[in-house]
Parts: sequence; structure tokens; C-alpha cells
Amino acid sequence: ILEVIKNNIVSVLKTVENQQVLENIVREDKFTSLKSAEYLFSEGKKTIDKYTMSTVCLFKITNLEEINETFSREIGNQIVTAVSKEVSSNLAEEYIFVRYMGPKFAIVYIGKTEDDVIDGIKSLKQDLEDTQVEYVNPTTLEKSLVRPTVNFAIGRYYKGTGIESVTKKLEEYLDQASKDEHNINFI
Repeated sequence: ILEVIKNNIVSVLKTVENQQVLENIVREDKFTSLKSAEYLFSEGKKTIDKYTMSTVCLFKITNLEEINETFSREIGNQIVTAVSKEVSSNLAEEYIFVRYMGPKFAIVYIGKTEDDVIDGIKSLKQDLEDTQVEYVNPTTLEKSLVRPTVNFAIGRYYKGTGIESVTKKLEEYLDQASKDEHNINFI
């Protein structure tokens, strides 16, 4: 019996230690000033779990790699910054918005269903794809406008389940989708 109690105590201590590590690696993205995905899984989850259900939205700038190669990495960074500013300015404060990873961002609509947020997401998608950054070709001085294309995946999160499993499914979908796809998909 003492061996079982000891193993349970060790298990609890390891879980607490892992949670502390996760909470301490939350960083702020230097281009967007957004918190990293780790925030979503630690401090953000505490806020999200105040509600029974929430909607998780992951979106990806599908043409970011092409923008970096065709124009420059600096223009790609400006696109990322412009996209994050556009979302931040159109998003209610009670929602969580993080830079998920690379060209991916996550929004958690806390306490909302897909039906509650779909019109806002459609509008946001249009606003993001209307966002533009001016590029001046250094050799010809020719100007052009660079625009992002975005692909959205939406899923439902229930309190007490793993939010990381929801984001993982959404991320897998976005990673496997064609680069030409830029829709809003329910997963």
C-alpha cells in the first residue's frame, strides 16, 4: 500500500513540474507581440475552462512561403504583422488570440459555438485577404501589392478535455490541405 501511495505522490509531483515547465516557456512573438501557443495550453486554458464549451479556430497564411521566396522574408514578416494587427483590431478582448506556429494562428472564441462565430470568421477572412503590403522591387523600382491567402479550420472544445488534441486535429488538416485551398472548414 505504501508503494502505491509513493507512486501516486511521485506522479502528482511530476505532473505539477510539467505544468510549471509549460507555463514558464510561454513567449511573446517578436513580430506580432502575441503570446505563443504554450500560453493557450497553460494560462489560457484556465480562462477557457470557465465555460463548458468554446470554439477553436486555427488559420494559416497559405502563401507565406511563396511570399518569402518571391518577394523577400521581410515582406513575409510584414504580412504576418499586418495579419496579426488586423485580427487583434477586430477581435473582442475576451477571446484568446495567439501565434500558433510559423504561418499559423489560433483564436479561441470562449463560450461560443461555431454558429455564434461563423459570420465574424467570414468577415475576418475577407478582411485578412484584403490586407496588403507594398513591395518595391529594388532593381526596377516597380511597386506591387502583396496579399495573404488564408485557410481556416474550426473545431469545438469541451471543458475538461485536451485543447491540444483539438488544435492538433486542426493543424493536421491545415498542413495536409492543398496550398490553393483557402476556405473555412469545420473539423
